[in-house]
Amino acid sequence: MQILSLRNALEQLDDPRHRRGVRHPFAGIVTLMLLGMLARIREMEVLVRWAAIHWEQLREPLGFDRETPPCATTISRTLAPCSVGEFQAALTTWLKTKIDHAGGVAAVDGKTAKAALDGDRPLHMLNVLRHDLQVVVAQWQVGSAKTNEPTMLRRQMEHLLETYPMLRLITGDAIFAQRPLVDLMRRRGCHYLFQIEANQGDTLDALEHCFRRADEKPPAAETSEKRGAPPRRDDCGLTCTTLAISAKPWDWPTARSRCAWTARCVRTMAS
Repeated sequence: MQILSLRNALEQLDDPRHRRGVRHPFAGIVTLMLLGMLARIREMEVLVRWAAIHWEQLREPLGFDRETPPCATTISRTLAPCSVGEFQAALTTWLKTKIDHAGGVAAVDGKTAKAALDGDRPLHMLNVLRHDLQVVVAQWQVGSAKTNEPTMLRRQMEHLLETYPMLRLITGDAIFAQRPLVDLMRRRGCHYLFQIEANQGDTLDALEHCFRRADEKPPAAETSEKRGAPPRRDDCGLTCTTLAISAKPWDWPTARSRCAWTARCVRTMAS
Protein backbone atom coordinates (compact mmCIF):
# COMPACT_ATOMS: atom_id res chain seq x y z
CA MET A 1 0.00 0.00 0.00
CA GLN A 2 1.49 3.31 -1.07
CA ILE A 3 0.40 5.33 1.95
CA LEU A 4 1.78 2.71 4.35
CA SER A 5 5.20 2.63 2.67
CA LEU A 6 5.27 6.45 2.70
CA ARG A 7 4.59 6.52 6.42
CA ASN A 8 7.32 3.94 7.01
CA ALA A 9 9.81 6.15 5.13
CA LEU A 10 8.82 9.23 7.15
CA GLU A 11 9.22 7.31 10.39
CA GLN A 12 12.97 7.74 9.89
CA LEU A 13 12.58 11.44 10.73
CA ASP A 14 13.61 12.64 14.17
CA ASP A 15 10.64 13.68 16.30
CA PRO A 16 11.46 17.21 17.58
CA ARG A 17 8.73 17.13 20.25
CA HIS A 18 9.18 16.42 23.94
CA ARG A 19 7.95 13.00 24.99
CA ARG A 20 5.63 14.43 27.62
CA GLY A 21 2.13 15.03 26.32
CA VAL A 22 2.61 13.39 22.90
CA ARG A 23 -0.71 12.03 21.67
CA HIS A 24 -0.28 11.63 17.93
CA PRO A 25 2.51 9.92 15.92
CA PHE A 26 4.94 12.35 14.33
CA ALA A 27 5.23 10.39 11.07
CA GLY A 28 1.44 10.25 10.83
CA ILE A 29 1.12 14.04 11.14
CA VAL A 30 3.84 14.64 8.53
CA THR A 31 2.20 12.15 6.14
CA LEU A 32 -1.19 13.78 6.69
CA MET A 33 0.34 17.17 5.86
CA LEU A 34 1.90 15.74 2.69
CA LEU A 35 -1.41 14.22 1.56
CA GLY A 36 -3.08 17.57 2.13
CA MET A 37 -0.46 19.29 -0.03
CA LEU A 38 -1.09 16.76 -2.81
CA ALA A 39 -4.79 17.64 -2.54
CA ARG A 40 -3.83 21.36 -2.83
CA ILE A 41 -4.88 22.15 0.72
CA ARG A 42 -2.92 25.12 2.07
CA GLU A 43 -4.77 25.90 5.32
CA MET A 44 -4.60 23.80 8.49
CA GLU A 45 -8.29 24.19 9.31
CA VAL A 46 -9.23 22.94 5.85
CA LEU A 47 -6.79 20.03 6.27
CA VAL A 48 -8.44 19.01 9.54
CA ARG A 49 -11.92 19.10 7.99
CA TRP A 50 -10.70 17.06 5.01
CA ALA A 51 -9.05 14.52 7.34
CA ALA A 52 -12.25 14.22 9.43
CA ILE A 53 -14.25 13.31 6.33
CA HIS A 54 -11.79 10.55 5.35
CA TRP A 55 -10.71 9.58 8.87
CA GLU A 56 -11.94 6.00 8.65
CA GLN A 57 -9.65 5.40 5.67
CA LEU A 58 -6.71 7.45 7.01
CA ARG A 59 -6.54 6.64 10.73
CA GLU A 60 -5.10 3.12 10.65
CA PRO A 61 -2.65 3.51 7.70
CA LEU A 62 -1.27 6.74 9.20
CA GLY A 63 -0.80 5.15 12.64
CA PHE A 64 -3.36 7.19 14.61
CA ASP A 65 -5.30 5.55 17.44
CA ARG A 66 -7.76 8.33 18.32
CA GLU A 67 -11.28 8.76 17.04
CA THR A 68 -10.69 12.24 15.64
CA PRO A 69 -7.76 13.81 13.75
CA PRO A 70 -5.41 16.25 15.51
CA CYS A 71 -6.51 19.88 15.61
CA ALA A 72 -4.96 22.59 13.45
CA THR A 73 -2.90 24.02 16.34
CA THR A 74 -1.37 20.61 17.12
CA ILE A 75 -0.41 20.08 13.48
CA SER A 76 1.15 23.56 13.21
CA ARG A 77 3.18 23.21 16.41
CA THR A 78 4.37 19.74 15.41
CA LEU A 79 5.54 20.79 11.96
CA ALA A 80 7.16 24.11 12.98
CA PRO A 81 10.49 22.64 14.23
CA CYS A 82 10.60 19.94 11.54
CA SER A 83 13.76 19.96 9.39
CA VAL A 84 12.94 20.60 5.73
CA GLY A 85 16.21 18.99 4.62
CA GLU A 86 15.49 15.77 6.52
CA PHE A 87 11.96 15.69 5.13
CA GLN A 88 13.21 16.07 1.55
CA ALA A 89 15.82 13.33 2.07
CA ALA A 90 13.20 10.91 3.45
CA LEU A 91 10.78 11.71 0.62
CA THR A 92 13.55 11.20 -1.96
CA THR A 93 14.38 7.80 -0.46
CA TRP A 94 10.74 6.78 -0.77
CA LEU A 95 10.47 8.05 -4.35
CA LYS A 96 13.58 6.12 -5.42
CA THR A 97 11.90 2.87 -4.34
CA LYS A 98 8.98 3.62 -6.68
CA ILE A 99 11.02 4.56 -9.75
CA ASP A 100 11.78 2.07 -12.47
CA HIS A 101 15.57 1.61 -12.43
CA ALA A 102 15.58 0.25 -15.98
CA GLY A 103 15.44 3.78 -17.34
CA GLY A 104 13.74 7.08 -16.84
CA VAL A 105 12.53 10.23 -18.52
CA ALA A 106 12.21 13.56 -16.73
CA ALA A 107 10.86 16.89 -17.96
CA VAL A 108 12.45 20.14 -16.80
CA ASP A 109 10.32 23.27 -16.80
CA GLY A 110 9.94 26.48 -14.85
CA LYS A 111 6.62 27.47 -13.26
CA THR A 112 5.49 30.56 -11.40
CA ALA A 113 3.50 29.86 -8.23
CA LYS A 114 1.18 32.84 -7.99
CA ALA A 115 -0.14 31.66 -4.62
CA ALA A 116 3.37 31.86 -3.09
CA LEU A 117 5.41 35.04 -2.88
CA ASP A 118 9.15 35.69 -2.88
CA GLY A 119 9.10 39.02 -1.13
CA ASP A 120 6.55 41.00 -3.13
CA ARG A 121 6.85 38.90 -6.31
CA PRO A 122 5.40 35.50 -7.27
CA LEU A 123 7.71 32.57 -6.57
CA HIS A 124 9.34 31.09 -9.70
CA MET A 125 10.50 27.47 -9.40
CA LEU A 126 12.38 25.13 -11.72
CA ASN A 127 10.79 21.67 -11.53
CA VAL A 128 11.97 18.22 -12.60
CA LEU A 129 8.92 16.05 -13.31
CA ARG A 130 9.23 12.28 -13.54
CA HIS A 131 6.84 11.12 -16.30
CA ASP A 132 6.13 7.60 -15.11
CA LEU A 133 5.21 8.73 -11.58
CA GLN A 134 3.79 12.14 -12.47
CA VAL A 135 5.74 13.45 -9.48
CA VAL A 136 8.14 16.37 -9.15
CA VAL A 137 11.36 14.76 -7.92
CA ALA A 138 13.34 17.99 -7.59
CA GLN A 139 12.71 21.73 -7.64
CA TRP A 140 14.77 24.86 -7.09
CA GLN A 141 13.97 28.53 -6.70
CA VAL A 142 15.37 30.60 -9.59
CA GLY A 143 14.13 34.09 -8.82
CA SER A 144 11.85 36.03 -11.11
CA ALA A 145 13.75 35.71 -14.42
CA LYS A 146 13.14 32.72 -16.69
CA THR A 147 16.64 33.14 -18.12
CA ASN A 148 18.05 31.88 -14.79
CA GLU A 149 16.63 28.38 -15.39
CA PRO A 150 19.53 26.94 -17.50
CA THR A 151 22.13 28.21 -15.02
CA MET A 152 20.28 26.66 -12.08
CA LEU A 153 19.86 23.35 -13.89
CA ARG A 154 23.58 23.25 -14.74
CA ARG A 155 24.48 23.87 -11.09
CA GLN A 156 22.14 21.13 -9.85
CA MET A 157 22.64 18.58 -12.65
CA GLU A 158 25.44 16.67 -10.90
CA HIS A 159 23.40 16.32 -7.71
CA LEU A 160 20.26 15.39 -9.66
CA LEU A 161 21.97 12.56 -11.55
CA GLU A 162 23.69 11.33 -8.39
CA THR A 163 20.33 11.20 -6.59
CA TYR A 164 18.51 9.61 -9.53
CA PRO A 165 21.18 7.76 -11.55
CA MET A 166 18.45 5.93 -13.48
CA LEU A 167 17.55 9.10 -15.42
CA ARG A 168 18.48 8.59 -19.07
CA LEU A 169 16.59 11.37 -20.89
CA ILE A 170 15.92 15.01 -19.97
CA THR A 171 13.31 16.94 -21.96
CA GLY A 172 12.75 20.67 -21.91
CA ASP A 173 12.28 23.89 -23.84
CA ALA A 174 14.76 25.43 -26.23
CA ILE A 175 16.12 27.67 -23.46
CA PHE A 176 18.09 24.68 -22.10
CA ALA A 177 19.89 24.04 -25.40
CA GLN A 178 23.15 25.55 -24.18
CA ARG A 179 26.55 24.01 -24.77
CA PRO A 180 27.86 23.91 -21.14
CA LEU A 181 24.69 22.18 -19.94
CA VAL A 182 24.59 19.76 -22.86
CA ASP A 183 28.27 18.86 -22.43
CA LEU A 184 27.69 18.12 -18.76
CA MET A 185 24.75 15.85 -19.52
CA ARG A 186 26.69 13.98 -22.20
CA ARG A 187 29.62 13.38 -19.86
CA ARG A 188 27.23 11.82 -17.35
CA GLY A 189 25.67 9.56 -20.01
CA CYS A 190 22.32 11.37 -20.00
CA HIS A 191 20.49 12.13 -23.26
CA TYR A 192 18.47 15.27 -23.92
CA LEU A 193 15.53 16.36 -26.09
CA PHE A 194 14.81 20.09 -26.28
CA GLN A 195 11.80 21.34 -28.22
CA ILE A 196 12.00 24.30 -30.60
CA GLU A 197 8.59 25.90 -31.04
CA ALA A 198 7.34 27.82 -34.06
CA ASN A 199 7.22 31.14 -32.17
CA GLN A 200 11.02 30.99 -31.67
CA GLY A 201 11.70 32.16 -35.19
CA ASP A 202 15.40 33.02 -35.00
CA THR A 203 16.39 29.75 -33.31
CA LEU A 204 14.20 27.68 -35.62
CA ASP A 205 15.60 29.34 -38.75
CA ALA A 206 19.18 28.85 -37.57
CA LEU A 207 18.62 25.15 -36.88
CA GLU A 208 16.87 24.53 -40.19
CA HIS A 209 19.69 26.24 -42.05
CA CYS A 210 22.33 24.28 -40.11
CA PHE A 211 20.74 20.86 -40.68
CA ARG A 212 20.02 21.63 -44.33
CA ARG A 213 23.71 22.35 -44.93
CA ALA A 214 24.74 19.27 -42.94
CA ASP A 215 22.80 17.03 -45.34
CA GLU A 216 24.41 18.57 -48.42
CA LYS A 217 27.98 18.92 -47.14
CA PRO A 218 30.41 16.15 -48.27
CA PRO A 219 32.54 14.38 -45.67
CA ALA A 220 35.64 16.23 -44.54
CA ALA A 221 37.94 13.31 -45.37
CA GLU A 222 37.94 9.81 -46.74
CA THR A 223 40.34 7.09 -45.63
CA SER A 224 41.17 3.81 -47.29
CA GLU A 225 43.88 1.24 -46.71
CA LYS A 226 45.95 -0.57 -49.31
CA ARG A 227 46.61 -4.07 -48.12
CA GLY A 228 49.40 -6.20 -49.48
CA ALA A 229 51.49 -3.24 -50.61
CA PRO A 230 55.25 -3.87 -50.67
CA PRO A 231 57.26 -2.47 -47.78
CA ARG A 232 58.66 1.00 -48.38
CA ARG A 233 60.63 3.55 -46.41
CA ASP A 234 59.02 6.98 -45.98
CA ASP A 235 60.63 10.28 -45.13
CA CYS A 236 60.13 9.64 -41.43
CA GLY A 237 62.57 6.71 -41.62
CA LEU A 238 59.99 4.02 -40.79
CA THR A 239 59.30 1.07 -43.04
CA CYS A 240 55.54 0.94 -43.72
CA THR A 241 53.66 -2.04 -45.12
CA THR A 242 50.30 -0.20 -45.19
CA LEU A 243 49.61 3.26 -46.46
CA ALA A 244 46.62 5.38 -45.51
CA ILE A 245 45.34 7.49 -48.39
CA SER A 246 43.52 10.59 -47.14
CA ALA A 247 42.04 13.18 -49.44
CA LYS A 248 39.04 15.41 -49.81
CA PRO A 249 36.73 14.62 -52.74
CA TRP A 250 37.42 17.91 -54.44
CA ASP A 251 41.23 17.35 -54.29
CA TRP A 252 41.28 14.63 -56.93
CA PRO A 253 43.15 13.73 -59.21
CA THR A 254 45.89 14.68 -56.71
CA ALA A 255 46.01 12.51 -53.60
CA ARG A 256 48.12 12.73 -50.45
CA SER A 257 50.16 9.78 -49.25
CA ARG A 258 50.55 9.64 -45.49
CA CYS A 259 52.62 7.23 -43.43
CA ALA A 260 50.29 4.93 -41.49
CA TRP A 261 52.60 5.08 -38.41
CA THR A 262 53.18 8.79 -38.14
CA ALA A 263 51.59 11.98 -39.47
CA ARG A 264 54.86 13.85 -39.89
CA CYS A 265 55.68 12.95 -43.50
CA VAL A 266 53.23 13.87 -46.25
CA ARG A 267 53.97 13.65 -49.99
CA THR A 268 51.89 14.48 -52.97
CA MET A 269 51.59 11.85 -55.66
CA ALA A 270 49.52 11.27 -58.76
CA SER A 271 46.24 9.45 -58.20
